[in-house]
Amino acid sequence: FKDVADILLATPSDISRACKIPPHEVNKIISLICREHAQPPRPLQTLLSDANESFTTGDSELDSILGGGITTAMVWEVVGESAAGKTQLALQLSLLVQLPHDLGGISGSACYITIASHLQTSRLQQILDGHPLLSPSVCAFSDVQTVQTPTIPRLIHVLSTFLPQYIDNASKDPSSKPLKLLVIDALAELFHSVGKTTTKTLVERSRQLSEISSHLHRLASKYRIAVLVLNEVIDVVDRDELPGGDAISYRDQSRLFGRADSIPGEDRKEAALGLVWANQVNARIFLTRTGRRRYLDESEPPQKRSAVGRTSTSQIAITPVDDQPVLIRRLSVVFSSVAAPASCDYIVTTEGISVIPGSTVSLAASYARVNQHLTTSPAAAKMRQKDHVAPLDAGCVADGFPAESSRPPTPENELGPTDDVDEWDSFWAQNSLPDDVFTQVDSSDAPSTSNA
Repeated sequence: FKDVADILLATPSDISRACKIPPHEVNKIISLICREHAQPPRPLQTLLSDANESFTTGDSELDSILGGGITTAMVWEVVGESAAGKTQLALQLSLLVQLPHDLGGISGSACYITIASHLQTSRLQQILDGHPLLSPSVCAFSDVQTVQTPTIPRLIHVLSTFLPQYIDNASKDPSSKPLKLLVIDALAELFHSVGKTTTKTLVERSRQLSEISSHLHRLASKYRIAVLVLNEVIDVVDRDELPGGDAISYRDQSRLFGRADSIPGEDRKEAALGLVWANQVNARIFLTRTGRRRYLDESEPPQKRSAVGRTSTSQIAITPVDDQPVLIRRLSVVFSSVAAPASCDYIVTTEGISVIPGSTVSLAASYARVNQHLTTSPAAAKMRQKDHVAPLDAGCVADGFPAESSRPPTPENELGPTDDVDEWDSFWAQNSLPDDVFTQVDSSDAPSTSNA
């Protein structure tokens, strides 16, 4: 027995046999150890002070979807393709975590770890200047620390050694804000490989992901930090399932945990790093570029439109103009330990990410349907997708797709028959060909004769 834990985890009979002492003496030893290491009673007020905190995302509807904002002592993951808004959200949270409690923050600081890029200070300044909750009097760049970790050993060193020392030193300075948000942008960049993928490389990647996750959870639980990990997506390749067997396949598991499916086409991408990493996070948020555009309604709240009228040259790339449709993106909570699965539309403005009012839908029914997909035919699945449309699709302009009204009316793009009459019979009855059309074809194909 090397330590107290070994003694307490062993049975008295095992200790008696190993140490060759009577069982009653073993019980006395265990009682003395327990009495020596017993924790004194703690006042209820101290237990409440150790509870997890939450800070706002800057949007009340997004806070509601996420279960009250970003909760500390958790590992959050934001997944999305390029230009979906992952970094926008991370920068936004790096400033909002600094707000005092009466404004929805927790008076904390942020550490922003980059892998292959640098902290976008110009965009950070835009959010600071544009968001109504933020101001230089309550938020500062000095409370956003940045570290670059281009390799896996460097990241592990920062998580295991540098950050604990930094947090302990900062706690001794009463004028500094405690670290409450840790961002990694983006973890999958460390695992890009040009070499051949083998079983050995996959096992090594799983080991490295587990080690990184262990450090992240230790930091989150010990120091009550919200960990936000940005991740990339990969294309979904659905393979035919092997016949027989009751085990849940990888494809079935990835549908539940690896991808979003709130609107048609959203399930064409899934989170990178596989199910090994999916089991390490407490919440997964999926951001999707939908290709849809929509004019903002005049009835929308002013705070949602406050950034739309600004047209300075530095903001044109992300700020829509009033007479132009706004690019709509989709946010889905795939799973979370503090919130139910849900989905909503959002836009990116100079203020950051802003949810479109009235676009939130629950995904509980959708996940119930996914659980029954093994008994659902492909035709029924396609029909189900037609009914699973976002609330704003009716008033949007899709990029690169012609309007439905410009297509010729055929049974494929009509609403469908209302009775048992075959739709193609009805179509040809209304669009019949001339009676002599086949005679004309035969006459044109017949060889011509001439008199010599």
